[in-house]
Amino acid sequence: MKIQDLFLRYFRTRLKLLALFSKQQAGIKAFQIFCTPYFTTSYDVKQMHNATRLSLKFEGPSITGHQWNEGGAQKLLIAHGFRSASANFKHFAEKLSAKGYEVLAFDAPAHGLSEGKTINALVYRNFIHAINEQYGPFDAYLAHSFGGLAVSLHLEELPENTHIKTVLIAPAANTQQLCEDFFRQMRIKDQAVQQHFYDKIRHLSNKDIEWFSINRAAACIKGPVLWVHDTGDKVTPIDDALQLQQKQLPNFHFLFTDNLGHRRIYRDENVVSAVVDFL
Repeated sequence: MKIQDLFLRYFRTRLKLLALFSKQQAGIKAFQIFCTPYFTTSYDVKQMHNATRLSLKFEGPSITGHQWNEGGAQKLLIAHGFRSASANFKHFAEKLSAKGYEVLAFDAPAHGLSEGKTINALVYRNFIHAINEQYGPFDAYLAHSFGGLAVSLHLEELPENTHIKTVLIAPAANTQQLCEDFFRQMRIKDQAVQQHFYDKIRHLSNKDIEWFSINRAAACIKGPVLWVHDTGDKVTPIDDALQLQQKQLPNFHFLFTDNLGHRRIYRDENVVSAVVDFL
């Protein structure tokens, strides 16, 4: 049995027992598990030998980042997904720096070489705000999965984003869907526990779960966007991409692939070429 399966069984049992005593505490604990990137990507810093190492203090934890082609004509920030790391996007950084971009990529809190234990959409958004304040402004963003949601929430709050180019690769567009998938995975069927989970989100953000949606934020994003998604993605299903495509927003462009899934998609040569050409 894989260690991930053992962890899953452990947390299922723990939540079930906790719910017998307090459904509220079970909901709060479930949210903590949801925000904890167990088995996050690790890498040897030597992999980034052709980049300059950066550091950032963000809400306590020490953050590690990397920079390519300092002083480039334009600046681009890469935002990785949940349980991922900046090293997974080194191939993009190298190609885009060769194109003339100054490229920055940071390991999000609790990921890669950065410190921290948990992360959520608001923390990730605020993290990107902090990077923008210290190292920006940025002319372009490239984001995968959870990073796509965070970048979108960041962009909608910028007073001017018309000239910013953005690439969203398999973005986590619908947080409510992700929560429902988590409930199924953890076998949380108790409606009261689920409600306390959502109440925790509302307490932290003063927002309902529906607010955490790229399709909602899209109306405030005015710059050109390339949304890349695989039709068979099981982690972040393609449904939201198709729904937004139907709105025919003139600045949103879509590229759909087959048989690449959620992670192979950002390593596919055709996808990489299309992204670099767009940027």
